[in-house]
Amino acid sequence: MSTTQIAAALFQLQQLDLELERLVAEQQAVANALQGSSNLQKLRAERNIAQQQLRSGLQAQKEAEWALEELGNRLKMQEQRLYSGAVQNPKELYTLQQEVQRLLAQQNRQEDMALEIMDAAESLQEIARRKAESLEQEERAWGEESASL
Repeated sequence: MSTTQIAAALFQLQQLDLELERLVAEQQAVANALQGSSNLQKLRAERNIAQQQLRSGLQAQKEAEWALEELGNRLKMQEQRLYSGAVQNPKELYTLQQEVQRLLAQQNRQEDMALEIMDAAESLQEIARRKAESLEQEERAWGEESASL
């Protein structure tokens, strides 16, 4: 083999090596694009966290409403006993009246807490909606970018 042939073979090998590097880099870029951007992954995680917080908030709202309903039932039952005339003992009537007052105060506190929880749940719902919209927009943009690959 002459030096010219060796040089031509080396040049051809170098060209193939450069083409291989370019193809590997392009393949890596396409693979990364197909997996989604780190921003997309971050938005998915944020959306999932927001949805979990929303579920927890809605569960807390249900529990507050159930507690309020239970208090209402207990209050109604004690008021019926108080005003029915079935209890004649003045000491027992006084105790029953105190119980009704305590239940009323507890019901008022529970109503306030339920309203706060409802407000928080509404805020969490809005946050979850915004996170889902952001993710949807990013996925749409990523889909358009991926289609161009």
